[in-house]
Amino acid sequence: KTIKRKITDLDRMKIEEQKKAVRSGYDMDIIPSDLATYGGEAKKLLQDLQSHNERMFLVTFLIMNTADGKQQLDNNIFQAQGIAQKYNCQLVRLDFQQESGLNSSLPLGHNQIEIQRGLTTSSTAIFVPFTTQELFQREGEPLYYGLNALSNNLIMVDRKALKNPNGLILGTPGSGKSFSAKREIANAFLITQDDITICDPEGEYYPLV
Repeated sequence: KTIKRKITDLDRMKIEEQKKAVRSGYDMDIIPSDLATYGGEAKKLLQDLQSHNERMFLVTFLIMNTADGKQQLDNNIFQAQGIAQKYNCQLVRLDFQQESGLNSSLPLGHNQIEIQRGLTTSSTAIFVPFTTQELFQREGEPLYYGLNALSNNLIMVDRKALKNPNGLILGTPGSGKSFSAKREIANAFLITQDDITICDPEGEYYPLV
C-alpha cells in the first residue's frame, strides 16, 4: 500500500509538471529527470513485490566507529563516508544522538534511532551474515587461497585438516592458474614443514625452484 500511494503521488506530481510545461509552451513530455527516475524505480519495486514473492522491510542500518582519539575518529568517519559514496550510498552522522546510536548498536534488541529505509527481502538478506559459507581456519598451518566472492573475507585453510585434502586448480587460459599454484607452493615452503614434489615436464616451475 505504501508503494502504491507513493506511485500515486509521483503520478500526480508528473501531471502537475506536465501542466506547467504546457502553460509555459514546452513539450509536456519534458519533466524533471529525478521525477521520471523515481517513478520508474517505484513501479519496478512494486512489480518485484507482486511477482517475485518479495516483501518490504523497514531497516535501520547503523555503523559504530571507535577510535583512541578524536582525530582518528574523524578520519575513520571520513573514510567510511568515502566508501559509502563509492557505492552511491550516503551515511548520516548521528549528531546529538550518539548515546541512542550506541544503545541501538548493542545486542539489546531495542532500536532508538527513528531512521528507517524500506528494503525488499533480497536486499535485506544481504545484511544477514549467515548467508555465506566462510572458510577461515586459525589452527594448524592455514594457507591463503584467495577471497570469498560474496563476503570478500579471506580464505585461510589447512587442507591437511579437511576431510578431503586434495585440490584441483581450474580456469581459463591466462586466469592465473600457474600463479595460484606457485603462490601455494611458496606459502607451503615458508609456513609448513611439508615436503613439496613438483612434476613439471615443461620446466615452467624451474625458476621458482
